[in-house]
Amino acid sequence: MNRVMQSLAVIALSLVSASAFAKNDALSLIPNDAVTVGVVRLADIRTSPLSSMLFEQTDKVTSNGEADLFLTDAGLSPTKDVDVVVVSTTPRTALGSEADILVAADGRFNVDRLTKALIARGAVQKDGYLLLPISDERNKSGAVAFPDSHLALMGTEKAVVEALANRANGGTAFLQASGLGRETARIDSHATAWAIVDVSRAARLSHGPRVSGHDQSSAMLSSAMKSMSTVAFWATDTGDAVKLGAFGLSHDAETLQLVEDAVRGALSAARLAVQDQSPDLVSVLRRFTVGHTDSAVTLNGTVPAGMLRNIMRKQQAAK
Repeated sequence: MNRVMQSLAVIALSLVSASAFAKNDALSLIPNDAVTVGVVRLADIRTSPLSSMLFEQTDKVTSNGEADLFLTDAGLSPTKDVDVVVVSTTPRTALGSEADILVAADGRFNVDRLTKALIARGAVQKDGYLLLPISDERNKSGAVAFPDSHLALMGTEKAVVEALANRANGGTAFLQASGLGRETARIDSHATAWAIVDVSRAARLSHGPRVSGHDQSSAMLSSAMKSMSTVAFWATDTGDAVKLGAFGLSHDAETLQLVEDAVRGALSAARLAVQDQSPDLVSVLRRFTVGHTDSAVTLNGTVPAGMLRNIMRKQQAAK
């Protein structure tokens, strides 16, 4: 991977780790046939007590030599200039394993400085976007576009070109017409960050999402999730706490019960794992609710902000 792609990867990762629609904003450009979608509303957490903790980690990621120099040349500060980030994955063919990835961001972008910084690093201007140098063994190039000073697009060339066309046509119909898009109505409308996955279609992708299991309970949960048709997770930052939620969809009663049991088992294992180092977290996890309807398994819980800070401090100390 060359320097330009490394810089862009750092930007995308930093944006994601920091988590009524207009016709041409990032949310309006999710491809209709996307199988995974992730959204982070950075503007919502910028003034939150938790933001300093999250953005501290982002700053550490971006301050690493070449990436830091690129951001300086481009006049871009992800933690200040970006409000919303949307990441989507779309299969190239119905049954194939290859996918196109699109990262769309709303914010404030100095298009001239960004363009010059990318060209200085080998990017080539095309019709409405910048083509990045070939970066991998499959001879695939990435692309970046700045349709205006409030929208940035990056990803595979095909994804960026299609996003530009969709923008010119007033956006996509993902949230209204797509089966996966309609399920986003189940997600907390105030969520600070959320992700939704079409499990069966995403499983075909060579770089699709994976849930690894390091112990028996997480392995059981991973196996159970694969039997769901759709899975979603979200977090809502209220300032003094973070509300967590998730759901998995299925029309099979046995599958729903299996997944509910697996989630309860994972929560029990989590309580055992933290009872020595974070005993206060045990009572918080006990208050998480798990249940199911005739079509969905649901999980909901709340973690106080102070407790999250303590957990992150311990993790940082351990590192």
